[in-house]
Amino acid sequence: MKGSLFLVVGIMAMSCQSREDLEEKKIPRVLIIGNSITYHPPDASIGWNANWGMAASRPDLDYVSVLTDLLRNKHPLVEVKRENVYPFERGYDDFSFSTYAYLRDFRPDFLIVRLGENVDEEKLGEDAFKKALQDFVMYLSEGRKVDIIVTTTFWQNAPVSQQLIAAGAESGWRIVHLSYLGQDDQYMAIGQFENDAASRHPNDLGMREIATLIWEALNHK
Repeated sequence: MKGSLFLVVGIMAMSCQSREDLEEKKIPRVLIIGNSITYHPPDASIGWNANWGMAASRPDLDYVSVLTDLLRNKHPLVEVKRENVYPFERGYDDFSFSTYAYLRDFRPDFLIVRLGENVDEEKLGEDAFKKALQDFVMYLSEGRKVDIIVTTTFWQNAPVSQQLIAAGAESGWRIVHLSYLGQDDQYMAIGQFENDAASRHPNDLGMREIATLIWEALNHK
């Protein structure tokens, strides 16, 4: 009887240890959805010949790469996926979420929403974008418990940022304020591109600031 008790206790201990090991070995998945600041393919028409977040000078200096490095210091095997969801920004009022089924299937543990600059203010409505964004996030998370961060726009855009903030406040997402960066030339690639739109994107310093602010939010419970 005594031996049986030790056996049961031993099995329970091994079972608990196995669960702990599995939890420790779980590789976190981070999904980042955004626009050209997150990723932009080469476009000669605007003088952008790179293949990463506009307008970082190197691929390892855009905010996604900087943030990934910060994450890997803590979780060396972290999986990070980025996607430019410009079509959602422009057509959120009549958009098929299934277009991004592959992002849903990634099953992220963390979702970073870093967009809004391409939303058309003329059709913004009182809370149309807010509701569409909440529905989009629900689709991507499949109702699972996902840690979500939403940022304001990089360039000052109060109507859009208000809906981003409202979406986060109502849904319990963490909110990161970025708009002050886009009001300061030191954070933009001014003079580095002939195209004004490209040159107003965040430079290396701006990208690092975006990554740092998101990183701080990820670590603030």
